[in-house]
Amino acid sequence: MKLKIYLITTAIALILSFVSWFIDPRITYGLLLSAAYSMFNMMVLTMTMKMALNKDMLNYSALITGNILRFGLLLVVIYIAVKNPQYFNMVGVAVGFTLFLIALLIDALSRKGGKMQ
Repeated sequence: MKLKIYLITTAIALILSFVSWFIDPRITYGLLLSAAYSMFNMMVLTMTMKMALNKDMLNYSALITGNILRFGLLLVVIYIAVKNPQYFNMVGVAVGFTLFLIALLIDALSRKGGKMQ
């Protein structure tokens, strides 16, 4: 992944965290928790796909290991948020999960003529 997308994700997370702090700090904590997971998820997904598609044949062990890691951590993040409602709001967690996808959309829309950089 490009550094630009990670920077966009971080900027969106920080802006939304600042705004949501005045509404409810628990939203901010949930947003930051799931935004960190979202970026880690995309890093693992990128590395997994590079390893799986690196050879002539598809490497299923890399795909399975990456998916178990990603979904296992997703369950941990949701478990933390559900078990600690005094610290994390589920709305913030749900928004944080989508931040990386929003950054990808912003990056795709900002390109001129759809050219890859």
